[in-house]
Amino acid sequence: MLTAALIIDHVNQRSKGRGFTLQALDELNAVLGDLCEDYDLALARGTFNFNFNPQLTSLFGSGPYPLPLDYLRTSGSSGARGATKPVTYLYPNPTFPSGQRLYMTPIDLGEFDLFPQLPSQSTPELWATDMGAPLSERIVSATTMQTTAGSVTATVASALSLVNGLSVAGEGIVPGTTMTIAGVTVTLSNPAQSNLTAASVFFGVPPVAYVYPAPLGPYPVQVRYQRKMPPLIDTSQIPWFPNEGYLMEELASRMAAYTGDSRAEEWHSRGLMRLRKYLGLSDDKTNRSQAVQLDGRMYGQGGLGGRNLRNTKTIGW
Repeated sequence: MLTAALIIDHVNQRSKGRGFTLQALDELNAVLGDLCEDYDLALARGTFNFNFNPQLTSLFGSGPYPLPLDYLRTSGSSGARGATKPVTYLYPNPTFPSGQRLYMTPIDLGEFDLFPQLPSQSTPELWATDMGAPLSERIVSATTMQTTAGSVTATVASALSLVNGLSVAGEGIVPGTTMTIAGVTVTLSNPAQSNLTAASVFFGVPPVAYVYPAPLGPYPVQVRYQRKMPPLIDTSQIPWFPNEGYLMEELASRMAAYTGDSRAEEWHSRGLMRLRKYLGLSDDKTNRSQAVQLDGRMYGQGGLGGRNLRNTKTIGW
């Protein structure tokens, strides 16, 4: 696997971009960012766990619930059948060993705003997210961090713009983690998952989620979501996207704007061919057909998470 520095060096040799190293790193991060924004790749998928809080003073417990800082959207693809139920929670009845898993249907925030907010609480059926300001405005700092697996203490390369309570996301960081000490040494709300000397991380204010109706109990929730991967700061690191051929072709195409190279469209076309081939083979999809995701409120479940289906010994509603 090639480091970011090697990819940039090869591309600059190809596109006659010597002297444009910093611009090439910016463009490489833009390419990687576009991959997160445009495609639901398993490589950029995360899992976030939290508990409902019926005691919230706002909206009787419907929210807001802070999401991970790197949250982009609920995951739209997971194997052959798709992630049609990316947001689920465990309901204690019937009393199965680990509870009964129910799912919520994602809806627009505007639709959530139309529902009456009443003190009655039940089992949530709908999920809405408020992304607030654009991601570029929610991120206050991007840097590198030295972490130790199992430790809540970490060291950042730059503490510029950091304040107490910011969310943090990146390599080796548990989704939903916040920081409680601002400075070169920070304390994390969750222990780091890996030993890393220069992990790419970013800090900022996360989006939030709302559920409807308000939850009756502190049920554990699981969200499978697509991540905004952290930008590469240390060029000695290997980019998270493994198809180096695509990265070099697309980066060369973008660097041609700096050097005036006429081969930009040729490189871009070759890069798209490589990307399409990768996408067709990624996530182990080649040995089975794919399913289309339907809105649970209109097809089959009627928005009730399956609770209007005929009672059976298997399901036990």
